[in-house]
Amino acid sequence: MAGKVMQAVWYTCYGGGAAGLKHVEIPIPAPGNDEILMKIEATSINPIDWKIQNGFVRPILPRKFPFIPLSDVAGEVVEVGPGVTNFKAGDKIVSTLGGAGGGLAEYAVAKESLTVPRPSEVSAADGACLGIAACAALHSLTVTGGLKLEKTEPRTNILVTAGSGGVGHYAVQLAKLGNTHVTATCGARNIDFVKSLGADEVLDYKTPEGAALKSPSGQKYDIVVDCTTVIPWSTFEPNLSPTGKVIDITPSGGTFWNYAMQKLTFSKKQVIPLLVIPNAQEIGCLVKLVKEGKLKTVIDSRYPLSKAEAAWAKSIEGHATGKVVVEPFVMHAVWYTCYGGGAAGLKHVEIPIPAPGKGEILMKVEATSINPIDWKIQNGVLRPFLPRKFPFIPLSDVAGEVVEVGPGVKNYKAGDKIVSTLGVAGGGLAEYAVAKESLTVARPPEVSAADGACLGIAACAALHSLTVTGGLKLEKTEPRTNVLVTAASGGVGHYAVQLAKLGNTHVTATCGARNIDFVKSLGADEVLDYKTPEGAALKSPSGKKYDIVVDCTTGIPWSTFEPNLSPTGKVIDITPSGGTFWNYAMQKLTFSKKQVIPLLVVPNAQEIGCLVKLVKEGKLKTVIDSRYPLSKAEAAWVKSIEGHATGKVVVEP
Repeated sequence: MAGKVMQAVWYTCYGGGAAGLKHVEIPIPAPGNDEILMKIEATSINPIDWKIQNGFVRPILPRKFPFIPLSDVAGEVVEVGPGVTNFKAGDKIVSTLGGAGGGLAEYAVAKESLTVPRPSEVSAADGACLGIAACAALHSLTVTGGLKLEKTEPRTNILVTAGSGGVGHYAVQLAKLGNTHVTATCGARNIDFVKSLGADEVLDYKTPEGAALKSPSGQKYDIVVDCTTVIPWSTFEPNLSPTGKVIDITPSGGTFWNYAMQKLTFSKKQVIPLLVIPNAQEIGCLVKLVKEGKLKTVIDSRYPLSKAEAAWAKSIEGHATGKVVVEPFVMHAVWYTCYGGGAAGLKHVEIPIPAPGKGEILMKVEATSINPIDWKIQNGVLRPFLPRKFPFIPLSDVAGEVVEVGPGVKNYKAGDKIVSTLGVAGGGLAEYAVAKESLTVARPPEVSAADGACLGIAACAALHSLTVTGGLKLEKTEPRTNVLVTAASGGVGHYAVQLAKLGNTHVTATCGARNIDFVKSLGADEVLDYKTPEGAALKSPSGKKYDIVVDCTTGIPWSTFEPNLSPTGKVIDITPSGGTFWNYAMQKLTFSKKQVIPLLVVPNAQEIGCLVKLVKEGKLKTVIDSRYPLSKAEAAWVKSIEGHATGKVVVEP
């Protein structure tokens, strides 16, 4: 990483709030002894972060200016320094950066001793929230409060104030892992939320009962985790059991005074200022609880690094439900969240850039193309198999540049130009996508990104129909084959005409009147207007009987195809319906030599590589009907659904 730079956000003096944050480009730090350089996938804001900016622990922190704030981070190991034995590049981790800060950036250096592995069940955002907030809740209850997180001890009555906040929502959940009765306070709008965390009773802090902290069931509290400010000791004291403890996670001068006086007077009821520094043991415990589903992080809001000021302001406002997260590596993507809706169902979102796993490649998407199957999946044609889950980022045919490779990838490196198919996972309608190495081919400079991004489903369907299903050889040596291509000006059709003409063929094609000259320019020997009687009947003007039909349209019955076929003619239906499968089955049962064959093809690297080679050699061209930026994905979606595109519809993020 030497010599490379990163985006970061820092402040240069005390005060200033969100306006005091400055976006800078600075060198990526290098890890020292026992240190890890990590790519930050998520970081979270705690109140202490902006209190430090306000001079709360002046002159101890910041140690120097300029200062990059935030300490709770999660991400991926990029490089390890001398002496690091437990981590390697590619490992997913959770860490706390302590007083050094540095989390509000794309990369940071963490100490191995303050870092724990992050299992796949724990997202980066979840992990990045566990440092200060969850450790404060855990330490308050278990170390200071003496609570055991199991159901075996005598019942303990607990109060958590501000139970919907960053520390509070963890404290409620952790307390309920023990044999406890939990009372919590929050604002009226969050009562149902705090109950959902497990609280036995919840008080609106603005009501008289809430302000007085009185348990509706008359409990006296053994432990109070006080996550708010300015509640006086006089309010806590009458609600405590004889040995009740108030653990103040944001102690003021008054807290320390009361603590000292109680020590001097040997009071059994105590207020205890919490001064906790997150450690790997506690973070590891919390990560394990999240993995096991016993603890969840509630995220109030997520912000990209470019909007760090808004995240800062949100935290300072003090009304976040759960945690405020910043994700340095985010991308613009378009997804849908349910079946149906067409273009109106597409939603523009900012989400974390995905990370490549084993055998995977992270690519910057330079172009992607829409196929009819994409919006048919949205309409539920493959329900319930696809999408596998919502929200779903559609499109699978992509071309771009390798940004990062996962473990085990041998044939590609950052900077390589590629063509890939993402398969059923989708993800193409975004700025970045993860592709499998096994479904990726190199893209030579003669092949543009837009050309490459169109070769997956459409060109592979044409190639597979002709060569694998139809048995055509793409050379001039075999006996002459008569081929019909319907809807020849469309995405699959315009490839099928060109590929067929590489063999010893006579090609008849159908299209609309406006595209006749275009289809002839692709090499078709004769072209029919599908709206004329001859075109509707599929009759070759020269009287040919078709050996292979690549049917790229819908609604043409078998009775129309059958009289136009040679004795062993095949109709390859690229958009098969129930009727296609019925006819196919009946013809198999009756040993018919004339057949309709449903095409169920999954693009593969071998076929894509063959097509890329043909484009490079000038033997195959992609015709692009229209190009759209990602910001106008809806218009591209509509264009494809309309069904009158000449060639392919491309989106260029």
